[in-house]
Amino acid sequence: MKPPARRFADFAPPALAPYLQDVWLGVPDDGAARIPLTSLAGHRDAMLAAMTALYGGDAQLHARALLSQWSKYYFGLAAPAGVAAARLLGRPLDMAPERTFVVLKEGMPAALHFDAGALQPVDAAPERRYESLIAHLESVIGTIAGMAKIAPRVLWSNAGNLLDYLLANCPSILNDADQDAEWLFRSDDANPLRTPIRDTTPRSPLLPNPFRARRVCCVRYEIPGETQLCASCPLLLTMRDDELALQDAIR
Repeated sequence: MKPPARRFADFAPPALAPYLQDVWLGVPDDGAARIPLTSLAGHRDAMLAAMTALYGGDAQLHARALLSQWSKYYFGLAAPAGVAAARLLGRPLDMAPERTFVVLKEGMPAALHFDAGALQPVDAAPERRYESLIAHLESVIGTIAGMAKIAPRVLWSNAGNLLDYLLANCPSILNDADQDAEWLFRSDDANPLRTPIRDTTPRSPLLPNPFRARRVCCVRYEIPGETQLCASCPLLLTMRDDELALQDAIR
């Protein structure tokens, strides 16, 4: 008899639990159709249709910006799971794409299912606790980048921006709570997550000082009508004051 599926939110503090309501160890008895993550590329049309329904634009002309936004929704499921396992439990989570299933609802990532035994033994080393998460992100980013002319570094920046937030807000059972961020965001040219957010001094007094800026823009502005930039967009640093005055990000 197979063990019952467990919702990842059961392990999480209140601040992180909402991100984990739809992440499971094992298969929940909800009848949802799930697909192997390795077959995600075959669902490109549905993913783009979901994004045009949310953001507008043209599925072909604006595919790279639309898929960049789709990646944020997916990372919103995968990244909290990897961080919760590594920091809250001090354990690696087996996130191998060939053993991961995603539930798509009208093209949107709605749930992730990992193996019932995906949690590995406690390990103090961050490189081992996060190894599977990094490999998981690399696989998904490679798949999405292959669907449109989008640079992988844009998608890594989307993931890094979320990971920066999660690590800042997720408690750690480890004595050295900073070691995870130090390892994940280490300044190594070979590390695709290096310094995803940087503190900088803005030219304009309309921006906070220091200004927390993403290393790479998510290119949402390429979608017609998407004129409001996110609060950490590096493009805000290049705007004139009259242009900044129109941005909700400064309010």
